[in-house]
Amino acid sequence: MNKLFIYSLLVVVVTIVSCKGKEPEPSKECEILSFSAIGKDWTISGLNISTIFPKGTNVNNLTPVISISPKASIEPASGVAQNFSDGKEVKYTVTAEDGKTKKTYTAKATVSASN
Repeated sequence: MNKLFIYSLLVVVVTIVSCKGKEPEPSKECEILSFSAIGKDWTISGLNISTIFPKGTNVNNLTPVISISPKASIEPASGVAQNFSDGKEVKYTVTAEDGKTKKTYTAKATVSASN
């Protein structure tokens, strides 16, 4: 009887331990899903983000609104003003939840020379 009790207890413990779920792996997703400024959606093509504004648009102090993969982070942050004048390229680095997987995007605004 004693051996049967110990065996049964062991089976219960092993069952409980094996049924515990593993912690989910941290996400490796690190995408920019959308990028907009001055109410205009920019084009995302691979790791390049771009748009063309009409002649006379001031792009010296644009505040992009950026949507990224869930649980990821971005630097510089969404809502932080950037200078896109003179064809400047602004780099955005998206880091996945795992802290290791990263993608760097290049954003560029062009102001049309004509109307």
